[in-house]
Amino acid sequence: MSRREIRITQQHARRWPARLILVACLTALPSMLAAQTTLTAEEVRRRALEFNRHYLSAQEDVKIAQSEVIRARADAFPQLNFTGTYNRSFRVPSVFFVVNGETTELQTGFKNAYGAQVALSQTLWQGGKVFTAIDIARRYKRYAEATAEQVRAEIVYQADLLFYGAILAESQLDVLSEALASNTANLEVTKQKFDQGLVSEYEVLRATVEKQNLLPQILSAQSNLRLARKQLKSFIGVDLTEPVELVDPETDTSLTGLPELQMLTDTAQVARPEIEQASELVGISSRGIKIAQAEYWPALEAVAAWDWQSASDDFTLSKNNSNSWTAGLRLSFPIFDGFRRSGDVRERKAQFAQARLSLKQTKDDIALEVEDAYDRLRQAKQAVDIQGATIAAAKEGLKIAKLRYESGVGTQLEVLSAQTALTEARRLQAEAIYSFRAARAGLKKATTIGIGTEQ
Repeated sequence: MSRREIRITQQHARRWPARLILVACLTALPSMLAAQTTLTAEEVRRRALEFNRHYLSAQEDVKIAQSEVIRARADAFPQLNFTGTYNRSFRVPSVFFVVNGETTELQTGFKNAYGAQVALSQTLWQGGKVFTAIDIARRYKRYAEATAEQVRAEIVYQADLLFYGAILAESQLDVLSEALASNTANLEVTKQKFDQGLVSEYEVLRATVEKQNLLPQILSAQSNLRLARKQLKSFIGVDLTEPVELVDPETDTSLTGLPELQMLTDTAQVARPEIEQASELVGISSRGIKIAQAEYWPALEAVAAWDWQSASDDFTLSKNNSNSWTAGLRLSFPIFDGFRRSGDVRERKAQFAQARLSLKQTKDDIALEVEDAYDRLRQAKQAVDIQGATIAAAKEGLKIAKLRYESGVGTQLEVLSAQTALTEARRLQAEAIYSFRAARAGLKKATTIGIGTEQ
């Protein structure tokens, strides 16, 4: 291959970055003209909670549970009812009897009849069902609140993963862009040496190929970044076409103040909303047994009523009216119901046993989740430290390789290998930081304890 052909190949290669930049600028121009939304980790969490429908629905469940408490309390209060009636007799019935041999007809009613009643009832005893029902309703409210908190923790965790995933996509694109800039500079140095007759055509072609190989990777990284941003925007309710700027937080990877595993596990066993949910289900099912057993007891109720009646052939309330007051006690006692109550009690006892088993299983699951999150965080911490040292060594190696190559002692292969090693180290460091952030978010979800400044 002649030098002219090599220069043509180099000119063609140089057009690729220019075309990529031009396409990227044209694609981003509408977004650049619009105002950007700045998103921090905390802002992403806030928006996610405001937008997520599952969390909003869980909050409505808490309101429904509060209504159940009010409804249960209502049975403990007296019930007061008013009833008014009006009847029109289009044909008043009569009775006939004989007096001195003559049949006489006697009307037995009036065309219009009016009535009113005010009735008061108060439950005195129902086998303890009323107050047990109130306790169940209160426990259900706490269960609904714990459910909402569980959904909240899951939403925050998913928001963190999406946010840090988008940060990772940005970092990966930056790593490739830096590698492209370094390879471009290396190509320029190689061309100068070629023009001076210091290197062969192969050296120029190899430097060109190394640079060209990065272009498809950059295109893929740009696509991944766009997708990661759209997934994040969709999750927090931001329009997919709205430009956003992600603020990469300063990551503290020292794990200062990280409690011991046993303390984290003990905290999770108390603070996790799933524990409260399971505990409330145990309490609810226990009270359910009492509700079923209460059906064996009699029910006692106090009643009182005021009645008023009026009747006339005319539309008036002033004739033929009377009123009365009554009060008393009403006792009902179930004798036989085909063993329905026995079946209800057995079912409630089985539900209580299931709830206790579920509570034990939940505690075990949480303990395993905490241990797994703890181990993942420590492993991620080690990976971050290792990659930090690796990058320092890779930078120094690239620096030495460039100096050797520029002074004519080393080879271009050393430079390209050193650059590839640095690019790979930076890529792994970005992934290690993401893994650390994800593990820390997972530990917070598992224990409710935040570690580090980003929490």
